[in-house]
Parts: sequence; C-alpha cells; structure tokens
Amino acid sequence: MRILVLGAAGFAGRHLCAELLRRGHGVLPAGRSVPPPGVLPESCEPWRACDVTEPDSVRGTLEGSAPDAVVTLAGVASPPVANRDPAAAMRVNALGVVHVLDAVERSGARVRVAVVTSGEVYGRGGASGSPIEESEPLRPASLYAVSKAAADEAARAFAARGQDVVVLRPFNHAGPGQAPGFVCPDFASQVAAIARGLHRGPIEVGNLDVERDFSDVRDVVRGYACAIERGRAGEAYNLCSGRATPVRTILEELCSIAGIEPEVRVASDRRRVGEGKGTWGSRAKAARDLGWEPAIPLRRTLLDVLDGEMNARGAAAAAVG
Repeated sequence: MRILVLGAAGFAGRHLCAELLRRGHGVLPAGRSVPPPGVLPESCEPWRACDVTEPDSVRGTLEGSAPDAVVTLAGVASPPVANRDPAAAMRVNALGVVHVLDAVERSGARVRVAVVTSGEVYGRGGASGSPIEESEPLRPASLYAVSKAAADEAARAFAARGQDVVVLRPFNHAGPGQAPGFVCPDFASQVAAIARGLHRGPIEVGNLDVERDFSDVRDVVRGYACAIERGRAGEAYNLCSGRATPVRTILEELCSIAGIEPEVRVASDRRRVGEGKGTWGSRAKAARDLGWEPAIPLRRTLLDVLDGEMNARGAAAAAVG
C-alpha cells in the first residue's frame, strides 16, 4: 500500500514511517514544515507540504499523492499546550481531521483513513470505571480531550456515510525522541542531568499518585499499521497496555536505572487541574480484530528514553568542558 502519513515528522509519525517501511509499504510523509535531514528514514518518498487546517492544501496533497491510505497524526499533541490555546487545538486536532475526511470523500477514491485520537476522549475513567472499553461513551474532561473527541465523532460520522475509516485511541505512550513536556522525557531529562553531574537536584514533579496506562510508541505505531492493514471500517480501537502504572513508578524506575537517589520536590505549576487518579484501557478488541498486543516492557522504554537523555547531557557536558 501507498500510505500518506500526515504529521510524519512528529514523535509518533517518525516511528510509524519506519514501521510501515519495515512492513513493505510505500510511505508518503507530509506536514507543514520540512524536517531536518535524518529525521525520517531515507526510504520514504519525497516530503509533501500539507497544512491540515487549509482545505485546499489537503486536497492538493491527496490529488498529488493518490494514496491507498491516510493516517492523521498532524495535531497539537500536548494536553497543556492544547488547553492553553484551545482554538488552535480545535483547528488542527478536530477541523484538520474533518478537512482530510471531506477531501477523501470528495475525491471519490476508496482510501482508508486511520484517524488517531486519544484515550483521553473517555474522560476520568469512563462511565463504569476502568478498564475502559471502546463502547464507553466519550466524556472528555479537558479542552485537549474535547478537540480529540470532536475528531473521533467526525470520523464515525463519515464512516456512517460509507467512508472507509478506522479510529485509533492510543493511551499514554513514550519512547525515544519524545519531546520535553511529557512525563517520561521530563523525568528522564532531570534524572540524566543529575547523573551527569550537571544538576544537584531536587527533581521537580507534579502529582506522583496519579496512575496512567503507558505503552511504548513503537508498540503503538505497530497498532496503527495493523489497523490500516486489517481494522474493520467504522470501528474504534484502544491501543494501550491494559494496566495502570503510578507516575511515581516512572520516576523510581528512571532513578533506579541511573543509580541515583535524588531529593524530590512537588511543584504546584506541574499539577494538572482536575486530573483523575487513575485510568487504563482494555486492549481486548485490538487483540481480537487486529492481532495486536504490546510487546515492549515499560522498563525497556524507560531505558531507551533515559539513554537518549544521558547522551544529550554527555554531549552538553563535553561541549562545556
């Protein structure tokens, strides 16, 4: 298949391009800005400029690419950033998806669209607690989640009109190359700075008592690929570990790997207003329909994240020295 990946230079996009190539697909990367050399695998087709907030840009990219499938990864990925600028989040996360679905429908071509939303669309644990299944109603509890839920509903509405759409709801995922501002790279950055002797501490944290469903990004993008290949049209799939992990465990694991026992300080500006204690999803449907199960243990993910941060801090120390 020839697969157009919108938002290909982003965190998950880069990993997805590599996974699709590994499976023998042709990869058509696209996004607003051309990524630096080395960000994407060399086997990808040439970069395509596409701004999902502009309908003409989306239509032009589709017409010039003639893909068999499209994946919507362009978006505001950080909940705090989305919550600070909800209008921008809605333009990209919600309206951007509508522009893609509308352009595909107008083209008249049979193109599969994999719409990536988020496990946050369920809100604080769903209607009947966790594990959350796909049949739970969407009850977004933040402006970020509202933008993702709007995209989710739009996808299902286009599917009801006969379009070949699958919806993917990834829960928290981490891995190599994740940007600062997310819990795993944030903790890993601070741990690495202390381990390299660049910072004395303390490590600043938010609420360590919340529990989240963490997966490795490499497992999650494998789920995206499985859904493109054999997901059922009109269906939504959770991509998750199926268990709740306390955020405190993430910090403890990273400190254990680095061999440090730093002071920890709770910073009020790192707490999210209204966050629930614990949410985790059910992966039973993805296992049944897609044959997908997560394979990478959390400790392996954290080792790889910390390794990247340690290398960055080592390079910084060498430059200063």
